[in-house]
Amino acid sequence: MKKKGVLEQKLQLLPVSPGIYMMKNGTGKIIYIGKAKILRNRVRSYFRGTTTDKKTKEMVSKIADFDYILTKTEDQALVLEANLVKKNKPKYNIQLKDDKSKPFIKLTIKEPFPQVIVTRELVKDGSRYFGPYTDVKALRRTLRLLEWVFPLRTCSRQIKSGKPDYQRACINFQLGKCLAPCIGEITVKDYKENVSGLIKFLNGRNQEIIDDLIARMKNYSNSLLFEEAGKIKEKIENIQKLNRARNMFFTDQKNRDVLGVYQEGKRAAVSVLKILSGKLLNKEIYALDNTEGSSLASIMEAFLKQYYASRIDSLPHKILLQIQPDDLKTLNKWLKNKIIVPKKGDKKALISIARENAFNFVEEEKLKHLRKSNRTIFPIKELKDKLNLRQLPRKMICLDISTIQGSDTVSSIVFFENGKPRKKNYRHFIMETVTGQDDFASMAETMKRYFVKVEEDTKPDLIVIDGGKGQLKRSYEVLQELKLDNIEIISLAKRIEEVFLPNRKESIILPRNSAALRVLVKIRDEAHRFAINFHRKRRKKRTLISVLDDISGVGAHLKFSLLNKFGSVDNIKEASISELMDIKGIGEKNAKIILNFLNKQNLKKK
Repeated sequence: MKKKGVLEQKLQLLPVSPGIYMMKNGTGKIIYIGKAKILRNRVRSYFRGTTTDKKTKEMVSKIADFDYILTKTEDQALVLEANLVKKNKPKYNIQLKDDKSKPFIKLTIKEPFPQVIVTRELVKDGSRYFGPYTDVKALRRTLRLLEWVFPLRTCSRQIKSGKPDYQRACINFQLGKCLAPCIGEITVKDYKENVSGLIKFLNGRNQEIIDDLIARMKNYSNSLLFEEAGKIKEKIENIQKLNRARNMFFTDQKNRDVLGVYQEGKRAAVSVLKILSGKLLNKEIYALDNTEGSSLASIMEAFLKQYYASRIDSLPHKILLQIQPDDLKTLNKWLKNKIIVPKKGDKKALISIARENAFNFVEEEKLKHLRKSNRTIFPIKELKDKLNLRQLPRKMICLDISTIQGSDTVSSIVFFENGKPRKKNYRHFIMETVTGQDDFASMAETMKRYFVKVEEDTKPDLIVIDGGKGQLKRSYEVLQELKLDNIEIISLAKRIEEVFLPNRKESIILPRNSAALRVLVKIRDEAHRFAINFHRKRRKKRTLISVLDDISGVGAHLKFSLLNKFGSVDNIKEASISELMDIKGIGEKNAKIILNFLNKQNLKKK
């Protein structure tokens, strides 16, 4: 009660100013940091009980105290929020993971003769960093080619700008991959021209480099220095070769960032495609923490604040986003009105590439621990995209009912994981509450009995019903009754293999060559096969028992013993007296009675 009173008092004293607020738990630890245009309104809103978001409700329940810092503008609050989230890593904030695992290109520009280094550590030593780069192999291939265009040293020798420090250069000088400043073969001024050229290249300003090189080539040619002119020409050709290897998306030579986001469960990632001078030069992937229960819009908002907080002075011409972030107005003002959310055309196609990269990253993270043979296959992803499912249907079950004119009604459930059958998780049921032929009631009973016993790790992401709208509607109602809203359900009708979704009038027709359709047909056919086989076994047992019922002196336990040992009436007839006597409870007399009876039955049929 005392804590509650302190909170109420602090809420009354909140200023009507922009700033950031820090929510704390009972131990004084910061659990959430946010920014506000008006602190009083924003902080009070948490305690009004109107929050529907599960994650926010949980956070509010743990607030014991809060603190705040005033800022002059909302933009300042936004930057301060991003910096404090990075520093404190509060439990309920969406957080950008560190980039320590990704490589950067490092140029030690504070040295007279800077060196080029590929590193995974960002150190505040005055060096200039480019990246991070996701595709390490592509990075190293590019650097190997650039060694011939902009020969810079990669060694760790300490070289001063005065007299030569070493007697002999390394083999890179002989190969033409280094200009050997260590033995005085190049001046600081000439060396820094190469450094400048490499920086321009890494920033995508390739045309500037080519124009400079063409001018130098002409000067050498006019001075009859044809060997030097030839070397310059070779550099131009190498740069043009690199240009041709890149995709040109814009002809205006301007830089753009293209952001795609993907989330599934506890994992989320944002992919940033770097378009420099109109060309796609690099891809950056960032994982985010604490995203469970958050919308894509809130994830995008959190990412923009943390990603651009340290890049606000070097923003691209435009920032293309997959989805409109929360608090777009404030963010766009802070980012100098560079945000656009494309709806169609080439820009939309670029967004799709970025989202695909984010999806692949999340997939790889989720499946690192699995054997290669168990990893998600393409049809599962296509199924999610084509049917607009909330999550990847890695675990799927399919129901099928088998009956003949209402007799011996059974149902089957088959289980697929990552598009492949997992037979140990198959289940079949003999109807207990359904009389006669009633597929709807049979499906309802099957689902209820299945979900009562299903374990959490085998709970499906998607249920496939063999049937049309009616079967789907009844099954969906059962899901609602069982409060299993997190499990999605569809039905597959056999006539033209059309897919029905709950609360949607029109069916979805997947192309015949669609991998998604193939996996649906496969699981439906497997459920049908499993149900029919079980139904046949039931009928066989019933037939055998009905024949044996007429034999005097053979009780129920002996009927089942005969069934288990021989499997069919024909097999019993072929058995010898001694084989029948192997069954406990059957003596020589009973064995003869059984064989005589079955042989007479056979003669009657003839």
